[in-house]
Amino acid sequence: MKQVIIAALVAAMALGGAFSAGTASRTVETSAIVEMEFWVSLAHQSAFVTTRQEGDEWTTHDFRVDLEEYPGLPTLLVSDPVSIEVPVRVEVEVDAPAPEPHAAPVPHLPPDEAPSGRGRCCTVRGMWDAPAKQRAVASEMRKVITYARTNLGLTHQGPITINIAHTVGGLNVRYREAFGESLDTLPSECSFQRGEHIFIGPACRTDTAAIAREWFLRAVQTHYVSARWVGVATFEYYWNLYARGEPPSLRDDRYRSAIFHEPATDFREGRAHEDLMTAAALFALESYGTVEDWLTFYDDIIDGAELHLAFHDAFGVSLLRFYTDFEAWADRQRTTLLSVAYASCQEASRYVRPRPADEGGGFADFHVPLEWDHDGDGYVCEQYAAFDQEELSCLVVGEVSADDVGQ
Repeated sequence: MKQVIIAALVAAMALGGAFSAGTASRTVETSAIVEMEFWVSLAHQSAFVTTRQEGDEWTTHDFRVDLEEYPGLPTLLVSDPVSIEVPVRVEVEVDAPAPEPHAAPVPHLPPDEAPSGRGRCCTVRGMWDAPAKQRAVASEMRKVITYARTNLGLTHQGPITINIAHTVGGLNVRYREAFGESLDTLPSECSFQRGEHIFIGPACRTDTAAIAREWFLRAVQTHYVSARWVGVATFEYYWNLYARGEPPSLRDDRYRSAIFHEPATDFREGRAHEDLMTAAALFALESYGTVEDWLTFYDDIIDGAELHLAFHDAFGVSLLRFYTDFEAWADRQRTTLLSVAYASCQEASRYVRPRPADEGGGFADFHVPLEWDHDGDGYVCEQYAAFDQEELSCLVVGEVSADDVGQ
C-alpha cells in the first residue's frame, strides 16, 4: 500500500497578531491548537480533511485534495499545496473591540458525516445570509459530478467557485469581487462561467439543467479547444447522456433542422451554427468510427495535436475527405427533407405526428419551413399538439361563430 505525503497541511497553527485595544501600542500574542485528520481514499487517490479547535466538534471540509505520484519516488503520493480556513476563537480583554470583518462561512458537512468519494466541489460565494441555499447549489453540482464520474468516467480539473446572488445586480457584484471589474451586460442572467468561477443567477439557482450544463461545459473545456466544433460536439455528447440517458443522434430534429436551413459548407469555412457543428461531428462518428475513437480524437486535440493529424489517426480518413463526405451527405438529406416539407401546419398535421403537448407541441421547422418560428426553438405551431386531426380541421377550416368562441 502506498504511503501518503500531503504537502503544506500543518497539524498546528500559530496565531500571532495585534488585537486592537483602543491604542496602537497594545498587542496580545497567543496561540491555538488545531487538530487535523486526513481521510485517504486509495480508490480515487485523494484525501479529505477534518479539523477542529481543541475541545470543539470536528468539521469536515467540503473539498477533496487530489494526490499524485511523487516524481522519482513512486511509493509515495503528494498533493499540491492547499490552504484551509479554520475558525479559531481567542478571548482577550480589550478597551474597544475592533469591528469584525464580514467573511463568507466555510462550507462544511455535518460534524458526524464521514467524507465520501465525490468530486471536488465547491466554494460558494454570495447569499451568506441563506446558508441552506448555498448548500443546495453545491449539493446539486456534486450530484452532477458524481454521476459523470461514475457513469461517464468524466471529471473536471482544478477548483470550482459557484457565485450566486439574490438579484441579477448582485451577480455582477460577485463578478466584480472575483475579477475586479464590472460588466456592462452579463453574458446571461441564467448562468455563465469564466475561469474557475461559475455564475448562477436567481432565476436558475434551482434549475438543475442549468447547473449541470455549466459543469459539463467546464469538464469538457469547450471554450479552450483549438477546433471549437470538437469541444461543442463533445459537450453535446456528454450532456445528452446526462440529460436524457442517450447520446445525440443525426436523427434528432435540432440537427436535421440545422442541415435543412444552413449550407453544409459553413462548417468547413468555420462559421457554422453549433447545431451544424454537432451534426458534422455525429456524421464522422457514425460514418468512420466509434465513440472511443471520437474521445481519443478529442483528447489528442486537448493535448495540442494538429486537427488534421489527430482526425486521421482516430478515424483513418483525412479531414478533407470528411468535409467532402459530410457536405455531399448533407445535400442529399436536405433534398429528402424538402420532399416531405409541407406548406402549412394544417397540412403537416395530416401526415406528421406533432411533438407531445408536454414537450411544447408543434412540428419541427424543417417540416413546415413557411411557418414562422416565433420563439426560435426549432418548432412551429406549438399549439397544434393539443388537438387531434378532426378537431384541428374543425378549428382551422370551419367557420367559428361568436357563440362557439364563448363555449
